[in-house]
This record gives sequence, C-alpha cells and structure tokens, in this order.
Amino acid sequence: MKEIFPDIVSVPKPKFSFNGIPNPFWISGFVSGDSTFCVSIEQSNNKIGYRVRLIFGTCLQKRDKLLLIGMSNYFFNKNINKKSLYIYDSKLKQTSLLQIKNNSDIFNIIIPFFTKYPVLGVKSLDFSDFKLIAEFIKNKDHLSEIGFSEIIKIVKRINLRR
Repeated sequence: MKEIFPDIVSVPKPKFSFNGIPNPFWISGFVSGDSTFCVSIEQSNNKIGYRVRLIFGTCLQKRDKLLLIGMSNYFFNKNINKKSLYIYDSKLKQTSLLQIKNNSDIFNIIIPFFTKYPVLGVKSLDFSDFKLIAEFIKNKDHLSEIGFSEIIKIVKRINLRR
C-alpha cells in the first residue's frame, strides 16, 4: 500500500472499548446491518421428513466478542442462564457467533424484542418473514405438507435471496 500511496501517513487504529449497550434501539440498529434472521431446514424423522428451525445470529471478529456477550446479556438479563448465552468461538475463522435457536427464546425474547424495537431496511422484510414462519411453527402447521411447502416459498425469498 505504501508503494501505491507513498504520500499517505498511516494512523494507528484506536483501541475499541466496549462500554455496554446504551439502549434497545442500539441493538435493533446494529442488527439491521450485522445480523441475520435465518431459517434452517434439516432432515428429521417426523412425518414430513424435515425440521424447520428459526435462528437469530450475529457473527463478528473474535476481538468484538464482548459486544456479542453484551447483546446476549441484554436479551437474557432477567433470566440469565449459562446455556442462554449462545456464544460460540471459531478457532479457524477467528470469529465469535451469537446464535439463538431455541424456539422458546425466539418466541418469547427475540420476536417480541424486534417487534417493539424494529430493525430497518431490507432486514425488516427478513424479520417479517421470520415472524411468519414462527407462526407456522407455533400453530404446528410446519408439520403438514401444505404448511411446509409455504415455509419453503418464504425461505426462498429471505436474506441474500431477496
């Protein structure tokens, strides 16, 4: 880079210091850019042969793991439970992942939170579809051929496919 830009003087990157989540709108703003509302379809032994799983996730560089822990603590502050932290580290990629895929936590914490503090932009469309699939699951419609095929249609339009 110095050869291409010889007159540019580099500036040291300031050290990041996580000071906590200032308010719930901060989380919804952050999630609008750096998180995903995902639906996983996995093989299963149930009558239609597939399992539908809702996943909320955020993946960051390992150096930003404190931010993920802060988000997790914000979501689960009233019912802190070591299992509910949902933070995973990847040694190969040097990343940390906040991944919430427990239906109870999705239905009772994640969906109400982002309904009250909405994400913006295209991500709001993904969240709407995520909520729609959650209703299928709550009503057990995902276990019927018709319900499952509707979910597949919705999955084909969310996230990068939008």
